[in-house]
Amino acid sequence: MEGVGRLNAEHITIILVRPQSPGNIGSTARAMQNMGLHRLALVAPERFPHFEARMMACGAEELLHTAQVYDSLQAAIAPCHWLVGTSARRRRYRHVPLTPSELAQKMPGLCHDYQVGILFGPEDAGLTTDELNLCHDWVVIPTASEATSLNLSQAVMVICYEIMQRQVVAAPPEPEPLDSVALASVGETEAMYEHLRQAFTIHGFPDAGAVDRILLGVRRIFERTQLEQRDVRLVRGIARQLAWALRHPLRSKGESGGTAPQD
Repeated sequence: MEGVGRLNAEHITIILVRPQSPGNIGSTARAMQNMGLHRLALVAPERFPHFEARMMACGAEELLHTAQVYDSLQAAIAPCHWLVGTSARRRRYRHVPLTPSELAQKMPGLCHDYQVGILFGPEDAGLTTDELNLCHDWVVIPTASEATSLNLSQAVMVICYEIMQRQVVAAPPEPEPLDSVALASVGETEAMYEHLRQAFTIHGFPDAGAVDRILLGVRRIFERTQLEQRDVRLVRGIARQLAWALRHPLRSKGESGGTAPQD
């Protein structure tokens, strides 16, 4: 295996979205501990805490004890700077999905200074399209074409195993971190998109579906780079000016005096 930089495992969070089986939560904790990852977040679990989770954790009970539990996905991902979604669906993605190995190769740079969240959906249906659209990268685990569905904790183990391989390379060089800038968190970027949504809905779009399509295109543009906090502030300033101009068309043309709000 090619030498790569070491991971900052404390910056990687496994996020289970609406997990249905407490046994899978416990098995996930065990898989994570086996592979040297320790940050687990649960979004609206059906049954947790639960004795079955403790039983299946088999030595990883402390990881269950420290797991963060959230009522909503938005709250769980807000501290993250980069989101990775997992899916078994053969669908059209905004760009080509990664294999687990390709994701692992990206991780040292991503998690050197910034928080990375890896999302896994519920056992029956996986992540929704809207949830996947929140992600910057997608991972599809290669399987036989006639059997694409993996058990939740098995999928977590495959991803964690590949990530762990980045840790065991003999004498790896230090990773090349992302530029030392203040990357925007997911919470900050989602607030930016919501600010744009509010501005777009004032005038000019026939319905909410049209706004959603425009916002999806905006996401595609912004995902070609890594947004910094100053970028988010700039875009929100533009949204603020746009909203003001749409609400005050005469003033924006200078016909009635007044000025737009300033940052």
